[in-house]
Amino acid sequence: MILLPSRMVPVSLLGRAPARTQYRPSSKEFRLGAAGRPSPVPTLLISIFDNSGSVVGPAVGSDPVSARYGEVEYAFAAVARKKVAPHELGAVLHFDSPTSGDVPPLTISNGNMERLRAGLQIPPDGAGSSCLLPSLRQAVALAEAHPKHEATVVVLSDFMLLDAHPSAALTELAEFPGAVHAVVLGGYVAEDAFAESITVTPIQRDDPPGAVARALFASLVTHRPGSYVHKEQR
Repeated sequence: MILLPSRMVPVSLLGRAPARTQYRPSSKEFRLGAAGRPSPVPTLLISIFDNSGSVVGPAVGSDPVSARYGEVEYAFAAVARKKVAPHELGAVLHFDSPTSGDVPPLTISNGNMERLRAGLQIPPDGAGSSCLLPSLRQAVALAEAHPKHEATVVVLSDFMLLDAHPSAALTELAEFPGAVHAVVLGGYVAEDAFAESITVTPIQRDDPPGAVARALFASLVTHRPGSYVHKEQR
Protein backbone atom coordinates (compact mmCIF):
# COMPACT_ATOMS: atom_id res chain seq x y z
CA MET A 1 0.00 0.00 0.00
CA ILE A 2 1.32 3.47 -0.92
CA LEU A 3 0.53 6.22 1.55
CA LEU A 4 -0.23 9.62 0.07
CA PRO A 5 0.01 12.86 2.04
CA SER A 6 -3.25 13.24 3.95
CA ARG A 7 -5.41 16.34 3.78
CA MET A 8 -6.39 16.67 7.40
CA VAL A 9 -7.82 19.89 8.79
CA PRO A 10 -5.28 21.66 11.03
CA VAL A 11 -5.68 21.08 14.75
CA SER A 12 -6.37 24.77 15.29
CA LEU A 13 -9.57 24.40 13.25
CA LEU A 14 -10.64 21.04 14.61
CA GLY A 15 -10.06 22.18 18.16
CA ARG A 16 -8.61 20.26 21.05
CA ALA A 17 -10.54 18.01 23.35
CA PRO A 18 -12.44 19.92 26.02
CA ALA A 19 -10.46 20.61 29.16
CA ARG A 20 -11.21 18.03 31.81
CA THR A 21 -9.66 16.10 34.65
CA GLN A 22 -6.94 13.73 33.40
CA TYR A 23 -8.48 10.31 32.85
CA ARG A 24 -6.91 7.71 35.13
CA PRO A 25 -8.35 4.19 34.95
CA SER A 26 -8.78 1.95 37.97
CA SER A 27 -8.06 -1.74 38.37
CA LYS A 28 -11.83 -2.37 38.29
CA GLU A 29 -12.13 -1.17 34.68
CA PHE A 30 -9.95 -3.76 32.96
CA ARG A 31 -7.18 -6.32 33.40
CA LEU A 32 -3.64 -5.97 32.06
CA GLY A 33 -2.00 -9.24 32.98
CA ALA A 34 1.14 -9.92 35.05
CA ALA A 35 4.27 -7.76 35.02
CA GLY A 36 6.52 -10.69 35.89
CA ARG A 37 10.06 -10.32 37.18
CA PRO A 38 12.83 -7.82 36.33
CA SER A 39 14.29 -8.09 32.86
CA PRO A 40 17.71 -9.79 32.84
CA VAL A 41 18.74 -7.55 29.93
CA PRO A 42 18.76 -3.73 29.83
CA THR A 43 15.63 -2.38 28.12
CA LEU A 44 14.46 1.01 26.86
CA LEU A 45 10.84 1.66 25.90
CA ILE A 46 10.15 4.96 24.12
CA SER A 47 6.51 5.99 23.75
CA ILE A 48 5.68 8.59 21.08
CA PHE A 49 2.34 10.43 21.08
CA ASP A 50 0.49 12.05 18.19
CA ASN A 51 -1.52 15.05 19.46
CA SER A 52 -2.86 16.23 16.11
CA GLY A 53 -6.45 17.29 15.52
CA SER A 54 -7.38 13.97 13.92
CA VAL A 55 -6.51 12.32 17.25
CA VAL A 56 -7.70 14.84 19.86
CA GLY A 57 -10.36 16.81 17.97
CA PRO A 58 -13.66 16.66 19.93
CA ALA A 59 -15.81 15.72 16.93
CA VAL A 60 -13.61 13.53 14.76
CA GLY A 61 -10.64 12.61 16.93
CA SER A 62 -9.73 8.97 17.49
CA ASP A 63 -9.01 9.81 21.16
CA PRO A 64 -10.85 13.06 21.92
CA VAL A 65 -10.64 12.65 25.72
CA SER A 66 -6.92 11.73 25.64
CA ALA A 67 -7.67 8.45 27.41
CA ARG A 68 -4.53 6.99 25.86
CA TYR A 69 -2.42 9.01 28.29
CA GLY A 70 -4.21 7.65 31.35
CA GLU A 71 -3.97 4.10 30.04
CA VAL A 72 -0.26 4.39 29.22
CA GLU A 73 0.33 5.77 32.71
CA TYR A 74 -1.59 2.80 34.13
CA ALA A 75 0.64 0.38 32.19
CA PHE A 76 3.84 2.07 33.34
CA ALA A 77 2.59 2.09 36.93
CA ALA A 78 1.69 -1.61 36.78
CA VAL A 79 5.35 -2.39 36.09
CA ALA A 80 6.70 0.24 38.48
CA ARG A 81 4.77 -1.34 41.37
CA LYS A 82 6.72 -4.56 40.87
CA LYS A 83 10.42 -5.12 41.35
CA VAL A 84 12.23 -3.34 38.52
CA ALA A 85 15.89 -3.51 37.57
CA PRO A 86 17.68 -0.13 37.31
CA HIS A 87 18.37 -0.88 33.65
CA GLU A 88 14.65 -1.03 32.71
CA LEU A 89 14.07 2.44 31.26
CA GLY A 90 11.09 4.33 29.89
CA ALA A 91 10.87 7.60 27.94
CA VAL A 92 8.11 9.81 26.50
CA LEU A 93 8.19 11.87 23.30
CA HIS A 94 5.58 13.79 21.29
CA PHE A 95 5.20 14.42 17.55
CA ASP A 96 6.13 18.07 18.19
CA SER A 97 9.40 16.97 19.78
CA PRO A 98 11.24 18.61 21.35
CA THR A 99 8.56 19.83 23.77
CA SER A 100 8.28 20.44 27.49
CA GLY A 101 6.38 17.14 27.66
CA ASP A 102 9.33 15.03 26.54
CA VAL A 103 10.73 12.80 29.30
CA PRO A 104 14.25 11.36 28.97
CA PRO A 105 14.96 7.70 29.74
CA LEU A 106 14.27 6.92 33.40
CA THR A 107 14.09 3.71 35.38
CA ILE A 108 10.44 2.63 35.42
CA SER A 109 10.09 2.81 39.20
CA ASN A 110 7.59 4.26 41.66
CA GLY A 111 10.11 7.00 42.42
CA ASN A 112 10.12 8.12 38.77
CA MET A 113 6.40 7.83 38.06
CA GLU A 114 5.78 11.51 38.81
CA ARG A 115 8.32 12.52 36.16
CA LEU A 116 6.92 10.04 33.64
CA ARG A 117 3.37 11.18 34.46
CA ALA A 118 4.35 14.79 33.70
CA GLY A 119 4.94 13.79 30.08
CA LEU A 120 1.74 11.79 29.75
CA GLN A 121 -0.47 14.68 28.68
CA ILE A 122 -0.71 17.02 25.72
CA PRO A 123 2.27 19.38 26.10
CA PRO A 124 1.25 23.05 26.41
CA ASP A 125 3.87 24.06 23.86
CA GLY A 126 2.87 21.42 21.31
CA ALA A 127 1.45 22.61 17.99
CA GLY A 128 -0.47 19.40 17.21
CA SER A 129 1.87 18.27 14.45
CA SER A 130 0.97 15.30 12.25
CA CYS A 131 4.61 14.69 11.30
CA LEU A 132 6.27 11.56 12.66
CA LEU A 133 9.90 12.11 11.69
CA PRO A 134 10.99 14.76 14.25
CA SER A 135 10.04 12.56 17.20
CA LEU A 136 11.17 9.35 15.50
CA ARG A 137 14.64 10.79 14.97
CA GLN A 138 14.71 11.84 18.62
CA ALA A 139 13.85 8.25 19.53
CA VAL A 140 16.64 6.93 17.32
CA ALA A 141 19.08 9.26 19.08
CA LEU A 142 17.93 7.94 22.48
CA ALA A 143 18.33 4.34 21.35
CA GLU A 144 21.79 5.02 19.94
CA ALA A 145 22.77 6.67 23.24
CA HIS A 146 21.86 3.40 25.01
CA PRO A 147 23.50 0.79 22.76
CA LYS A 148 23.47 -1.93 25.42
CA HIS A 149 19.69 -1.68 25.86
CA GLU A 150 17.03 -3.61 23.95
CA ALA A 151 15.13 -0.62 22.58
CA THR A 152 11.45 -0.54 21.66
CA VAL A 153 9.58 2.41 20.20
CA VAL A 154 5.80 2.49 20.60
CA VAL A 155 4.07 5.05 18.38
CA LEU A 156 0.48 5.95 19.36
CA SER A 157 -1.03 7.67 16.34
CA ASP A 158 -3.76 7.43 13.71
CA PHE A 159 -0.87 7.55 11.18
CA MET A 160 -2.63 10.15 9.05
CA LEU A 161 0.80 11.62 8.54
CA LEU A 162 1.68 15.02 7.09
CA ASP A 163 5.37 14.28 6.63
CA ALA A 164 6.50 15.31 3.14
CA HIS A 165 6.65 11.64 2.14
CA PRO A 166 4.51 9.51 4.50
CA SER A 167 5.62 6.18 3.00
CA ALA A 168 9.26 7.17 3.44
CA ALA A 169 8.53 8.10 7.06
CA LEU A 170 7.10 4.61 7.67
CA THR A 171 10.17 3.10 6.00
CA GLU A 172 12.35 5.07 8.40
CA LEU A 173 10.18 3.84 11.27
CA ALA A 174 10.89 0.24 10.24
CA GLU A 175 14.62 1.04 10.33
CA PHE A 176 14.53 2.03 14.01
CA PRO A 177 17.41 0.26 15.83
CA GLY A 178 15.17 -1.98 17.89
CA ALA A 179 11.60 -3.26 18.05
CA VAL A 180 8.76 -1.13 16.65
CA HIS A 181 5.14 -1.21 17.83
CA ALA A 182 2.54 0.85 15.98
CA VAL A 183 -0.62 1.46 18.03
CA VAL A 184 -2.98 2.61 15.28
CA LEU A 185 -5.76 4.78 16.69
CA GLY A 186 -9.06 4.94 14.85
CA GLY A 187 -8.41 2.27 12.25
CA TYR A 188 -7.85 4.73 9.40
CA VAL A 189 -4.65 3.08 8.16
CA ALA A 190 -4.55 -0.59 7.17
CA GLU A 191 -2.08 -2.94 8.81
CA ASP A 192 -0.46 -3.74 5.45
CA ALA A 193 0.79 -0.14 5.27
CA PHE A 194 3.52 -1.16 7.72
CA ALA A 195 6.61 -3.30 7.21
CA GLU A 196 6.29 -6.90 8.38
CA SER A 197 8.88 -6.24 11.10
CA ILE A 198 6.53 -3.78 12.83
CA THR A 199 4.05 -5.02 15.42
CA VAL A 200 0.69 -3.39 14.68
CA THR A 201 -2.15 -3.03 17.20
CA PRO A 202 -5.30 -1.40 15.77
CA ILE A 203 -7.41 0.51 18.32
CA GLN A 204 -10.94 1.54 17.40
CA ARG A 205 -12.58 4.56 18.99
CA ASP A 206 -15.32 2.33 20.44
CA ASP A 207 -12.98 -0.34 21.82
CA PRO A 208 -13.53 -1.06 25.53
CA PRO A 209 -11.23 0.61 28.09
CA GLY A 210 -7.86 -1.05 28.44
CA ALA A 211 -7.01 -1.64 24.78
CA VAL A 212 -4.27 1.02 24.72
CA ALA A 213 -2.98 0.05 28.17
CA ARG A 214 -2.60 -3.59 27.14
CA ALA A 215 -0.82 -2.64 23.93
CA LEU A 216 1.77 -0.56 25.80
CA PHE A 217 2.01 -3.13 28.61
CA ALA A 218 2.79 -5.88 26.07
CA SER A 219 5.87 -3.96 24.90
CA LEU A 220 6.86 -3.06 28.46
CA VAL A 221 6.97 -6.67 29.68
CA THR A 222 8.41 -8.37 26.58
CA HIS A 223 11.70 -9.13 28.33
CA ARG A 224 10.31 -9.71 31.84
CA PRO A 225 10.23 -13.43 32.79
CA GLY A 226 6.88 -14.70 34.03
CA SER A 227 4.90 -11.87 32.46
CA TYR A 228 1.78 -12.20 30.35
CA VAL A 229 -0.83 -9.92 28.78
CA HIS A 230 -4.52 -10.51 29.46
CA LYS A 231 -6.48 -11.24 26.31
CA GLU A 232 -9.63 -9.15 26.26
CA GLN A 233 -12.67 -10.78 24.70
CA ARG A 234 -14.25 -8.47 22.11
